[in-house]
Amino acid sequence: MTDTNTARITVANQKGGAGKTTDVIHTGGALSARDHDVLLVDIDYHGGLTCSLGYNDLYYDTDRTTLFDVLDFDQMELVNDIIVEHEEFDILPASEKLANNKNIQTLLEAPKSRERLEMTLDELDEDYDYIIVDTPPSLNVLTDNALVATGNVVIPVIPEKLNANSLQIFAKQLSSLEQAYGDINRLAIVCNRVEQNGEHRDTIEEIKSAYSLPVFEIPKRTDLSQSIGEGVSVFGFGKENQRVEDARDLFNEIADLFDETFEKATPEEVEA
Repeated sequence: MTDTNTARITVANQKGGAGKTTDVIHTGGALSARDHDVLLVDIDYHGGLTCSLGYNDLYYDTDRTTLFDVLDFDQMELVNDIIVEHEEFDILPASEKLANNKNIQTLLEAPKSRERLEMTLDELDEDYDYIIVDTPPSLNVLTDNALVATGNVVIPVIPEKLNANSLQIFAKQLSSLEQAYGDINRLAIVCNRVEQNGEHRDTIEEIKSAYSLPVFEIPKRTDLSQSIGEGVSVFGFGKENQRVEDARDLFNEIADLFDETFEKATPEEVEA
């Protein structure tokens, strides 16, 4: 069973294109670069994280045991067999089975339908420092599973009026889950692809006023896609330039918040 000291975090927003997968990969890279043991879980039916990091074959191979399969009571302990060792972190890859409406309906109608991922993660043999879950761009049983399994959430958003309004819908979903499954800690809001224009500045100020949470800003100019194109985070990327360094600084700020919140000392701090 996973050590209770493992910090579990979901990155979620029902709005597509908010930057969830990008935030998961680079934050995971930041934590891994501090020598934390990190597991990234892809419960998105699109498999964005899985495919972005180069595991397309696993996503489309429905003959293997998959994440969907290990959500079954009788197969949960098999989760250890399907974890992939990436050069920066471990990955629990998504599967095309998650995109099958019949499969999702079966899960939705099953006992403890929203607690399956939590129970599956409890079967992990390794005691990770962090488990970070990437979610679908929708409020469904998969997203609910991630939120219940972690009890912590980071909310990415593009700082445009329509996208910011979606935060209210997401807040209602969190409140609904909390009534049945307990508190879900809102850790931060991450504003992605920020541009220096009036709409973005005004929206960010509105978000800061409406939510008593840390708000991180990731500028649109920040170089994030090139490293993912090579299957790594900016921390595993071999290219060195100012834009890469700027990106690392931004995600190190998020990692700082996590380490402080969950009282995780880096190896350098332990040695000191």
